[in-house]
Amino acid sequence: MIYDDFKRNHVILPGRENALIEFLNQDYKGMQHKLKHICNSHSEDALTWSCFDILANLPQKKKIFVLNRMFEDAYQDKSRIQIQDGQNESDQIEIYIGKQYTGLSSKESTEVDVSIEMPGVLVFIEAKLYNALSLASPPEKPHDQIARKLRIGLDSPLRDSREFFFIFLDIAPVDKLTKRMKKEEALSSSGGFHNKWKSAWWFKYYKYGRNNSLRPLSEELEGIEVFPMSVCSIADNMGWLTWSDLFKNILQGMISE
Repeated sequence: MIYDDFKRNHVILPGRENALIEFLNQDYKGMQHKLKHICNSHSEDALTWSCFDILANLPQKKKIFVLNRMFEDAYQDKSRIQIQDGQNESDQIEIYIGKQYTGLSSKESTEVDVSIEMPGVLVFIEAKLYNALSLASPPEKPHDQIARKLRIGLDSPLRDSREFFFIFLDIAPVDKLTKRMKKEEALSSSGGFHNKWKSAWWFKYYKYGRNNSLRPLSEELEGIEVFPMSVCSIADNMGWLTWSDLFKNILQGMISE
């Protein structure tokens, strides 16, 4: 659906109108790509803003509640991120939507859909709705979206003091999306939805490797100093989250005491 007013397409907290306008007008490599689908109900940017701006502006206790549950879901209860309320450092949680990062050694840059910065931890979230993963297209784009986010996150100026985590946010569980459509289904589907399996396939390819080896991930990280993190730790820190889990976590946080 295409709305007449972009405000109809976003959840806007009182007082956050100017912040939304600034977000929508962000420039990345000379393009203001967020304006293209500003009124489209299928916009990834609109949904990302609506969820994470709410989360960023929740009272601290509720924000921590949501983040802890979000990390539990993304890592299947095996997350090493656990935020403790009542500590001074918990006040330093920063949630950014559309922040740009540049690697120290590679000088590669990217705009991250959502990033979370807090003491000892840096989280990049790649958010997808109906679009598929953007694959590599050498020489202009030597890395796909997952590899690029991993490379820049591990090479960011924050790497010396923070452990890096990567979460892929998509419409369904990773195992559900790996199933490819039949040819006739793909031809009748709209947009790139019939290619959604590629996002899940590449995520699992990097996280679990090939033939019991994490060589695919190692090869994508060539030229990036990942010390003190091992490739195995990097793979362990890759999580998958669904929009439905995120919605539930935010709603539960809003009504929590």
